[in-house]
Amino acid sequence: MPGPIQPELFPQIREAFRLYLRRRGIKDTQARRSILDIVLDFREHFEAEQVLYALKEAGRRVGKATVYRTLPLLVDAGILKEVRFGKKQAHYEQVYGQAPHDHMVCRRCGIIYEFDAEEVIALRHRIASQKRFHADGHRFQLVGLCEHCATAPPQV
Repeated sequence: MPGPIQPELFPQIREAFRLYLRRRGIKDTQARRSILDIVLDFREHFEAEQVLYALKEAGRRVGKATVYRTLPLLVDAGILKEVRFGKKQAHYEQVYGQAPHDHMVCRRCGIIYEFDAEEVIALRHRIASQKRFHADGHRFQLVGLCEHCATAPPQV
């Protein structure tokens, strides 16, 4: 499974984001750079509120609206991927330079398992080819019960 982005890639990622912003005529601000630095430190899936908390803990003054506007930019730039698990708010994960993978989510305890998606990618390519569609990504998620929850007594 892909792990966190290796720190030696951070300068390349920062430059890619800077170029992405410039190509779209968006200012490359210190606040956006701070948000990028914080999200590169996460090792698991995270939510926008966790970014806000980490920024505050690091002593960086960045507004909530700036965080909520910057995360989609990082997704569009190919640095993060937005994932949704059930009815919860959006989660994010690092994807820059990572192999594609998909998720299994336990609907009782919320644990998230990542798995390699070679068969899913092959299916995506086959379906896209049949429809003459140029797919460059997908979202696939299995929802059910993890082994522990499947064998545990029902919750009341």
